[in-house]
Amino acid sequence: MLTAKSRLQGSSVAITLPSDNGKKPTENQEYIVVYSNNGTITLVPKIEDPFSGGEEAEYYEKDEWDDLAPEGREIW
Repeated sequence: MLTAKSRLQGSSVAITLPSDNGKKPTENQEYIVVYSNNGTITLVPKIEDPFSGGEEAEYYEKDEWDDLAPEGREIW
């Protein structure tokens, strides 16, 4: 089991993550930090918005249910 200890660094808390058989976080990677009510801290690698480029409506997908009319109990 890997363990890490937190320490105060200015007004922030720092935790150094140990490597696990050579596996370690990428250097200079930004993370989104999620604090859970049960004390779990989750680090999610931050990526660029994949939808930020491209033409307008390039990622639009036609609604497959467009031509269906409600019937039966869906009406009320």
